[in-house]
Amino acid sequence: MPQSAEEFNRFRVGYALPTRKIEAFMVESFINYAKEHAIDFVPIDVSKPLNDQGPFDCVIHKFYGHEWDLNLENFINSHPNATVIDPPSAIQRLHNRITMLEPISNLNIPKLNIPSQVSVQDSESLKSVQTNDLSFPMMVKPLLADGSATAHSMSLVVNHAGLATGLEVDPPLVLQQFVNHGGTMFKVYVAGEYVECVKRSSLPDVSTETIEKLGLESGGVMSFSKISGAVISGDGDKSGEKTKMPSPEFVDEVAKGLRHALGLRLFNFDMIRDDKRDGYLVVDINYFPGYEKLPSFESVMTDFFITIKKSQELKKMTE
Repeated sequence: MPQSAEEFNRFRVGYALPTRKIEAFMVESFINYAKEHAIDFVPIDVSKPLNDQGPFDCVIHKFYGHEWDLNLENFINSHPNATVIDPPSAIQRLHNRITMLEPISNLNIPKLNIPSQVSVQDSESLKSVQTNDLSFPMMVKPLLADGSATAHSMSLVVNHAGLATGLEVDPPLVLQQFVNHGGTMFKVYVAGEYVECVKRSSLPDVSTETIEKLGLESGGVMSFSKISGAVISGDGDKSGEKTKMPSPEFVDEVAKGLRHALGLRLFNFDMIRDDKRDGYLVVDINYFPGYEKLPSFESVMTDFFITIKKSQELKKMTE
C-alpha cells in the first residue's frame, strides 16, 4: 500500500539503547512532543539484523560490541541515505581516557588544555610508574570508559603509600593530575549545533591540611563513584559564586572544535577552571549523555532530529 502524504513526511528514528537509557531518555513527554513534530521513535531489537527491521530514516544507539558494529555497518551499506548517530569508529575513541582527550591539544584554543596524565596497564607497571609530570594529589580513574559499573570508580591519591596499597581501581588505569577548581565543574552538552553549558558541584579544593589528614587517616587515598552532583544554582552557593561560567563564545568554540575533531553529534565534555593558569581543562568526554537532565530537553532533542531530517531532504534535492 502506498504511503499517504502524512506518512511520507514523517521521520522514523530507530533507537537501540540499554534499558536504563530508555527509561531515562525515551519518556512519554518526549515521545509525544516529537510525534507532534512528525518524528516517530521505533525500538530496535539488537538481537536481529537492522536490515530486517524499520524502515528507519535515522538510527541512534548506545550499544557496543563487534556484532552490533557489524550489524550497523551492514545497515549503513544497505541504506546510504539513512543517518546513523554516531559511527562506532568515532565513539570508540571515547572508551579510552587517554585517547578521548588527545584532540584537545590539536584544537589550539587559547586557555584550553588537559591535565597531565599517564596510563598504567597492569599492577606490576604501577610499582615502577614514572610520574615526573605529575604531583600529589592526583586522580586515579579506570582507563576504560565503556559505560560499565566500574567505569566511574575513582580515587583521589595524596601520597605514594596510597598509590601503592590503597587503590580500589584496578589496572588498566589512568593517573591524572588533580587541580583545585573551586569545587565546580562545567558540563557542556552538545547535540549537533546545539550547545548548553551547566554548572555542577565537583570535588572541593584540596588543602595542605586535607592532604595531611588523608595521609594519616585514610592511607593516602579517598575513593568515590561519581564526581559531578546537582546543578549549582549560584544562589547562596559559595562555590558557584567563586567560579564564574566560561563565556558562551569560548564554550561554543570548544564544542565546535570537538564536534569536528571527534566526528560526533551527541556528546558532552566536563571542563574545570584552573585558576593558577587562568584557563580551563577538559577532564572527560562522554558519548550520548543524559540530555534529559537539561531544561526543555524534549524541544532540544526534537529540534536536533528535525535538523537531521532537513539535512536529508536537502541532500535528496541536490542529488
